[in-house]
Amino acid sequence: MATTRVIAPAGTPFIEVEREFDAPRDLVFRAWTDPKLLVRWLGPRRLQMRIDYWELNEQGGSYRYVHSGEDGFEHAFHGSFHRTGADPYTLLQTFEYEGAPGYVSLDELRLLEEGGRTIARIRSVHQTVEARDAMVEAGMAEGMNDGFDKLDELLAGELAAAR
Repeated sequence: MATTRVIAPAGTPFIEVEREFDAPRDLVFRAWTDPKLLVRWLGPRRLQMRIDYWELNEQGGSYRYVHSGEDGFEHAFHGSFHRTGADPYTLLQTFEYEGAPGYVSLDELRLLEEGGRTIARIRSVHQTVEARDAMVEAGMAEGMNDGFDKLDELLAGELAAAR
């Protein structure tokens, strides 16, 4: 499995994430934007995911999804998509954890292709350094790593067979 690099420079409200996937970016983009695929990989293995709504189109859109554990506790997230127009493989979205209402980040995903492999770069801008630190301390990197490992499996499995 590939490793996920998470960089959170001290004293800044930014988080930068980079992960490489052994698949062309059109497949990675599809897995990232198709709710039927997204529900299969986003988030840690110990949680189940349901999508309440996922509306992504040329103008933008909105989403809400919920992760739930065996204990029945739910973690809900929502936000809005914004189109940059310049690059079809770039997504811009707001992200809000409903357990901490009012703390919204702005996240940019860029998918770059190099030699049939895809590098996903995410830049997350938080309202304050404290909000950013809370996200890091909540185990964000662990959850992302687990989800990205599941995405690797999906890309190597049935999506690779569909190429």
